[in-house]
Amino acid sequence: MATLDITCLRSLVSVASFGGVRRAAEALHLSQAGVSGHLRRLEAELGFPVVTRQGRNIAFTSRGEDVLREAYRLLGEHDDALHRLLGPSSGELLVVSTEHATEALLRAVARVLSRDHPDRPVRFRFHRSARVREFVHDHSADVALGIGDLGHGTRHITDLPLTWVGPGDRAPDTGALVTFTAPCTVRDHILASEAAAGGSLVRECADLVGLLSAVKATGGITALPQARPSEPGLLTINSLPPLPSIPLTLVTSNRLAPRTRDGIIAALLSTTRRDGSLGATTDR
Repeated sequence: MATLDITCLRSLVSVASFGGVRRAAEALHLSQAGVSGHLRRLEAELGFPVVTRQGRNIAFTSRGEDVLREAYRLLGEHDDALHRLLGPSSGELLVVSTEHATEALLRAVARVLSRDHPDRPVRFRFHRSARVREFVHDHSADVALGIGDLGHGTRHITDLPLTWVGPGDRAPDTGALVTFTAPCTVRDHILASEAAAGGSLVRECADLVGLLSAVKATGGITALPQARPSEPGLLTINSLPPLPSIPLTLVTSNRLAPRTRDGIIAALLSTTRRDGSLGATTDR
């Protein structure tokens, strides 16, 4: 019977989150060869390709998207089980983030943490914002990035413009709406939009991988933060009425030194100002 190695799954999720092997290796404090080896070991165990090359980039195969979805779930359950059994790890730094945070923002956080704590591993977990709020509430995250109010200490970082997307291989069915399950700010904006009038909700998805797959499968439309890189198999739709932006927010734990907390905020604000596609920043 095939088995799934947690270390390999963590590398897989990091490749998806950071947009490539090199950046994933930097975040995990591993070599590129090590991360690539984890992907090959996973493919050998499963017996089918999980990723494929598209020029200089890596894309997930159709079955690879299924593996990625399960990897998110399994890693979450694995880490939660360890937390229940052993308590919080005293060595690692935990960053819990919405799936909508861009690679540039995640790298900015990782750089500051690695600079100030070079001997402590940084672990990333990716969840819907409702789950991110739970990490903030129980004080288990050192850094939390989410959408909207995350609880005490929430700081606004930037507004992420939303853009409509549909399948890249056919004309989109603009009356077929694909959203996340509730509660979800993006879902609320989609369903309240002019474009939703007369349309129908054809699929609700628990995570980003499922959402992207559903758009490709149904031919329907959804909305994503404009700052996300182009997703393989999807195209931007500019003919539909615009949507409101969504607020990207931050909470940092008091376990971090003031220098580190201030450094993270400065790095995030600098990143958003450097990349105009991330939207308007504010110091409020």
